[in-house]
Amino acid sequence: MLDIFKKPVLHIHMTGICGVGMSALAGMLLSLGHKVSGSDTDMYPPISTQLETLNIPLFKGYSSDTIETIKPDLVIIGNAISRGNPEVEDVLNKRIPYLSMAQSLYNFFLYNKEVIGVAGTHGKTTTTALLAYILDLAGMEPSFFIGGIPRNYGKNYHVGRGKYFVIEADEYDSAYFEKIPKFMVYRPTHCIMTSLEFDHADIYKSVDEIVVWFTRLKNLIPANGCIVYNSMYSHLCAINSKPLSVAKSYGIPDADCRYRYKDGNLTITMDGTTIHAKPKIFGSFNYQNIAAASAMALTLGVSKEAIGSAIDSFEGVKRRQEILYSSNYLTIIEDFAHHPTAIYNVLHEVSEHYPKSKIIALYEPRSATSRRNIFQHQLPLAFCDADFVLMKRPYRLDKVPKQEQINIGRVIDDIRGQSVPAFVFETVDEMVHEAFKQIQDKHTVMVVMSNGNFDGIYDILVSQAQKIFGN
Repeated sequence: MLDIFKKPVLHIHMTGICGVGMSALAGMLLSLGHKVSGSDTDMYPPISTQLETLNIPLFKGYSSDTIETIKPDLVIIGNAISRGNPEVEDVLNKRIPYLSMAQSLYNFFLYNKEVIGVAGTHGKTTTTALLAYILDLAGMEPSFFIGGIPRNYGKNYHVGRGKYFVIEADEYDSAYFEKIPKFMVYRPTHCIMTSLEFDHADIYKSVDEIVVWFTRLKNLIPANGCIVYNSMYSHLCAINSKPLSVAKSYGIPDADCRYRYKDGNLTITMDGTTIHAKPKIFGSFNYQNIAAASAMALTLGVSKEAIGSAIDSFEGVKRRQEILYSSNYLTIIEDFAHHPTAIYNVLHEVSEHYPKSKIIALYEPRSATSRRNIFQHQLPLAFCDADFVLMKRPYRLDKVPKQEQINIGRVIDDIRGQSVPAFVFETVDEMVHEAFKQIQDKHTVMVVMSNGNFDGIYDILVSQAQKIFGN
């Protein structure tokens, strides 16, 4: 451990503070009494507002002068920061102690907790948020760190007094100097594995590489820990075929944890215990997330009554099936979906939930994987439940090697080959104009999907809807 940890109060500077995770960590460090400052190039609400509310000094852009001026005890370097950054170079030259976000979480918060890591390609954020909420309602006072904002809390972190720390544990690498998945740094005692598919094409060459890291994650879990895994995924079944700890499956009819949904009622059964609930979030994908969180909670000894009550009152997570606007004529839903599986799940669940409505999908290929041709053939199939598809040209496609770039024109042609009208646009203004042209005599649902800010399309859509249909 670094000598600086012997000091009761540290001045900690965070390079790349405006990420969702880094900004949350800043608030957590303040709660311990440390002095925090930060720098970033892009500062905009709600993150900038949150940091200003916390009275954290912010430096616009990166400069070696910043480090020289504030003379921090420790610098936390965000995973989007690379060599050549002026602050990084100054930190290295001056031999100032530095950590990644993942290392900082472990050294300040996780090392003395019973960590529950939630890993997987899909469903991590909702499952993490629900499990933390279940433990909270059960009186266990958990800490949590989530990659989205649970609507029950309004913030994505909390430092609790209980022994459990629930953390979204993703497979993305930690920092330029720590090219391993964050979940390896967190050293969880228990783990939920929600899914395993190929993603993060900027880091991994194949799904086999990801399988290797999930196998190593499994090997971190102690014998008295627990792994809950989704048995719908063959890779997860293979990884957990020879368990070294307690292992509980969910997802398929004969799994250890089984669920059934009918007419608004969800029934979950495991080890002779049955939970009855009426969830507010909907769709088979979310019922899997609920089953995962319930299986872990039951294994940890939470009562079925507490679990059922939490499921009933769980409001979900912002940017996950979040209803931005609703009227008799139009509903606008925002979702973080960008992987073909997630896009398909969202559109399928929405089409089932609104069976008499016209479904318009608005999608931005923004992630490192979605801008590549990895899923060139799978992506069109993901839109089969839409009635109309509007797509923006991929974000910063020039940053992807030409031979790896997705052919968005071919994607559009293939969607049309499924008898679904599809069009690609240069700007969000054009997309919004076309989307509202499609509203006719039946209720319409617009599903807006991106893992980024989509050039502010969400506010533009809502503003236009309010002008036409009212609040």
